[in-house]
Amino acid sequence: MNENTSQKIEPVIVARPGSGDSIAVDPALAGRPGAEQLARIEEKAARIEDKFARSEALLLRVQATFEDAMTEFGDLARRGDVAAVEQRIRQVPGFGGLFVLAILAAVLGAGLTIAALKFGVPWPVLQPR
Repeated sequence: MNENTSQKIEPVIVARPGSGDSIAVDPALAGRPGAEQLARIEEKAARIEDKFARSEALLLRVQATFEDAMTEFGDLARRGDVAAVEQRIRQVPGFGGLFVLAILAAVLGAGLTIAALKFGVPWPVLQPR
């Protein structure tokens, strides 16, 4: 392979004076040839950390949205259960129906008692001794 094609050409980052984004390089390292490369690596690591922090924040928002949706579905399920109970309660007879049933039971019981006393009890178990 050609030696020129195998080397990767890195872009040179020029720090502007007064820029807050510039990376501070230790003056003792400024004379060393790897100081610029180390500064670029640190800058890339900082960008990766920022991306990771944004991704983590996004995932936390997604998790919160998912939990809110699950809470809403739980509420809807409870509402469905409450609606089913209300429907069954509506099918129970009201006060008027219960009152008519009580009157009917009393009249029927009294009529059967009078008939048993007047005509006698046909069952031997119920006859007095």
